[in-house]
Amino acid sequence: MTAPVARLPLLLAAAVGLCLPALPTAAGGYGCATAECYRYVTIPPVYGTVPEQVMVRPGRTITRVVPPVYDTVTEQVLAAPPSRVWQTSYDDNGQLVGCWVTTPARYATRTRQVMVRPPEVVPEVIPPAYAIYHRKVLVEPARSGWVPAGSHGGYAPGYPGTYASPVGAGPAFGGPYGGY
Repeated sequence: MTAPVARLPLLLAAAVGLCLPALPTAAGGYGCATAECYRYVTIPPVYGTVPEQVMVRPGRTITRVVPPVYDTVTEQVLAAPPSRVWQTSYDDNGQLVGCWVTTPARYATRTRQVMVRPPEVVPEVIPPAYAIYHRKVLVEPARSGWVPAGSHGGYAPGYPGTYASPVGAGPAFGGPYGGY
């Protein structure tokens, strides 16, 4: 029984030795013994997108040729005009008789193609084509500086999950000892 009792001071000294390095961490978070501790952090840049209308294809004018339109027409045309001819002949008594003989006009049917509408050149305007392009822009540049090392996991007090510069917090971003 003397062996376990003799080991008790040794175990107690080991436990105290293990707890001593943790005391400054518990007091200020990063080895600080006072309440005003800061740590240097770097915040990456913040990017966003901006929609832009971009011309994909410029406008243009092309010309189209509309061909002529033809139709078939059938019509009566004068083949021979009417005529009058003097003819002589002998009658039954043997006497010479002269008469004017009229020949009627002769007509023929003719089929032909006629142009109903002449050819045309029609200009056709094609408007320009646009598309929306999302361009990457810098919203906030990268920055670095000193922020309070509080009990909020290294974040600035009052701003959980973000690094911020609280007003009057000392050498935070833009303070007398911080900077970009």
